[in-house]
Amino acid sequence: MKKNSVLSRNLKHAADTLLRADRILIACHIDPDGDTIGSLLALGLSLLMLDKKVVMVSPDGMPQRYQFLPGASLVQTQLRGKVDVAVAVDCGSIRQLGPLRRVFKATKTTFQIDHHDFAEDFCKHLVADPDAAAVGEIIYDLIKILGVQITPVIATGLLTSIIVDTGSFRFSNIRSRTFRICADLLDKGVDLKYLIEEAYWKKSETTVRLEAFCLQHMNFERHGKVVWSYVRQRDFKELGGEIADADGVCDDLRAIEGVKASCVFRESEKGMCRVSLRAAPGINVAKVAQVFGGGGHFHSAGCMMKNNKTNRDKLIKILCSIVS
Repeated sequence: MKKNSVLSRNLKHAADTLLRADRILIACHIDPDGDTIGSLLALGLSLLMLDKKVVMVSPDGMPQRYQFLPGASLVQTQLRGKVDVAVAVDCGSIRQLGPLRRVFKATKTTFQIDHHDFAEDFCKHLVADPDAAAVGEIIYDLIKILGVQITPVIATGLLTSIIVDTGSFRFSNIRSRTFRICADLLDKGVDLKYLIEEAYWKKSETTVRLEAFCLQHMNFERHGKVVWSYVRQRDFKELGGEIADADGVCDDLRAIEGVKASCVFRESEKGMCRVSLRAAPGINVAKVAQVFGGGGHFHSAGCMMKNNKTNRDKLIKILCSIVS
């Protein structure tokens, strides 16, 4: 009860601040997934309905698979000029903001809207609910407090957030309230079958080729309990893909019988490496990600680190140490 009352106060404060603001930045994390993209669009489009000057920014751009979403063309890759308020959605650490870190440090009023179990509090104000299945659930409550009518367009963004972060309603993070929220959003006229197909199940040929590459080059540790794969920049180029195309590989590796934890290393630009981690119940991969400045959920986490064999070996060693 106490937690709910704190969350309600924080949501009310965020709404009051946004209603007073003129120019607002809504930012998602690097290597964006459906939760951060759906939340970004839903909140951004809601504020536009209030005649606010809104800048929606995704440092890595809009992934191909989410370009069908209403409002996707409004998302920019960088911010020009100053804003009154900056809001980060689904960001567990300031490093996840990439080049937008400087903007958040320079902006007087900042909000972090998040649901990660293990997250770094990096904004002036935190609106967090670790029990939420997706950040879209928190944004749903915020939009209600803002007094904005949830249109089919806004509902589409919110449902995308929930569909992706629950694995199309398969993961254990779902609560009864998740379905109540979804029922309300479906009543707005969203085509759920189409949305699930587009946002979750549909894959490009390049994505399938990258997944096949990772499965072909997977490595097992701890007698098959830990599995990992590594994709280099040259592999992406040879296959004609991009980093976002390998988003689902970690889940595929974790689905292998006997595997308790999985890891995918994706070499990015400027000598960095993006790491995805997944685990079975009882294994906290967020702690592994935190060692390298990342974070996330108990069973799903990630981080960004300098790309060298020493770091990769260190991470695998830590991951193996927590798998019995």
